[in-house]
Amino acid sequence: MIHANNRYDAIVIGGGPSGSATATILARRGYRVAIFERDHFPRFHVGESLIPFCYPVLEKIGMLPKMQASHFTKKYGVQFINEQGKLSEPFRFSQYDPHERSQTWQVLRSEFDKMMIDNARENGVEVYEGTRVLDCLQDGDRIVGVKAKLEGSDEACDYHAQVVIDASGQSSMLIDRFELRQWDTEYGLTGRELIESLDSTRVEPS
Repeated sequence: MIHANNRYDAIVIGGGPSGSATATILARRGYRVAIFERDHFPRFHVGESLIPFCYPVLEKIGMLPKMQASHFTKKYGVQFINEQGKLSEPFRFSQYDPHERSQTWQVLRSEFDKMMIDNARENGVEVYEGTRVLDCLQDGDRIVGVKAKLEGSDEACDYHAQVVIDASGQSSMLIDRFELRQWDTEYGLTGRELIESLDSTRVEPS
């Protein structure tokens, strides 16, 4: 089924930080953009420590004032611990890049992701949560949209766009669909499999 209002300039699969940021940038440039997100926000995700180079992106999408007003822990540098438990010298961002961006944040992903997708909405992005993207639409070798089932709908609909962006993270829908995954040549593992193999490895204290 195709409806006249199911046509967009860009469709983004996935409403995490990368998808929300991409959609917001496009919407701010006047494009009609939709995000199709499988989950409902807020949703659990492992916490994240942002790096200073997130600053220009947060500024570009209008998130910087919201981050500055947030309760997230401010972060001014990093310190590493090796396998023997020895601490490295602190790496202070301002020593290498004296700028406002030298301070960043340790975020709670459930809250940060919700802020990001709400910001996308505020900038005109049409956000569909609880939506499953079932397949992509093709015209020859071009992807021209997706087939998606909105929450509460009895049937899937076709949604057309000039550009389809896969920001689905580990789900990697288009990567798997078109066999674009690149393997690590040294270990013969994808990043996801490498993480799973490390998780299953027990290291006994010396």
